[in-house]
Amino acid sequence: MPQSFRPSFCGFSVALPVNWRGARPGASARPTRGSAISAPSTPFCMKLPLRAVLPNFVFHQRGDAAIWIARGYDEPPFLERLMNADCLFAQGGCQIVKDQRKIRIGRITVTISGQPRTIYVKRYNAFSWRYKLFSPFLNSGAFRSLRGAAILRAAQIPSAPPVAAVENRRSGALVKSFFLSEEIAGGQTSDAFWRARLLGVNSTEGIVLRRRFLAELARLFRTLHDERIYHNDLKDANIMVRSDGDDFRFVLLDLDGVAKLKHLSRRRKIKNLAQLNRTLGRYVRRPEKLYFLKHYLGLAFKERSLRRRVVLSVMKESSAGGRSSNFASGNAETGWLSRTGLM
Repeated sequence: MPQSFRPSFCGFSVALPVNWRGARPGASARPTRGSAISAPSTPFCMKLPLRAVLPNFVFHQRGDAAIWIARGYDEPPFLERLMNADCLFAQGGCQIVKDQRKIRIGRITVTISGQPRTIYVKRYNAFSWRYKLFSPFLNSGAFRSLRGAAILRAAQIPSAPPVAAVENRRSGALVKSFFLSEEIAGGQTSDAFWRARLLGVNSTEGIVLRRRFLAELARLFRTLHDERIYHNDLKDANIMVRSDGDDFRFVLLDLDGVAKLKHLSRRRKIKNLAQLNRTLGRYVRRPEKLYFLKHYLGLAFKERSLRRRVVLSVMKESSAGGRSSNFASGNAETGWLSRTGLM
């Protein structure tokens, strides 16, 4: 083995010379060249060609509406409705899932090729004059979501299948945008699934199922970070679960914050782990969290100093996010870390 080689798992080097401390020597701050999908507002993001990853999408310009739509949904009646996508919220049977200042989400059923399809419509509002002022230079939330779906598809990470992205602009200024995606049939958010299907099962079978669930979830996080993919809101409600017996399949939602980076920093990895710890972690016991961490870190879990740094960093970030961490609490922190072999 060459002397300069250092094994690295999920970007965490066992010897901790680079990734655990921050900046990566020699990393370029310039984005890689690409077309069709532009990078978000950070110099470390990589561009991704939309047509290469989502070849079944086509583009239409209808008045002030720019529409990217999957070929399977590319029908004139549906396109006409997307010109003023607000009408989708007004149709009969529309279920409003969320209605906030920045976003509005509805669940509707549309007829495509004579077949009913259940989809979700997410409207991004241009909610401030400052946002409208700079919007000619920015991608809309809908387009960022479509780009996020392309990034995940390129890495073979499941997400809700995109249906369409719509931008309404006037004189270049963004007025509103919409992102449409298919419903995940039989899916539940990871917190709802854990509480309903796993939390109350105290038998040996329940322990095995919970561990299998956490192992698969850890592999999802590890794959994201190995692929240098960052999701800026990786909480339990944005991770859908479908199960087929003992098998668990995770699907990511809320894709407008997904980015492919040239270098995924330690801080962002810890932030993702803390987001999960603050949400799903409320229902997960400490030994089960260690089991998750073991599968996330892989062989690097054997490095005691690394385990300790990860746990302490997640605890600190979790507390900074407004919730106390369940890894340890109060003055018992040092004692618990010692008992679990982390110190």
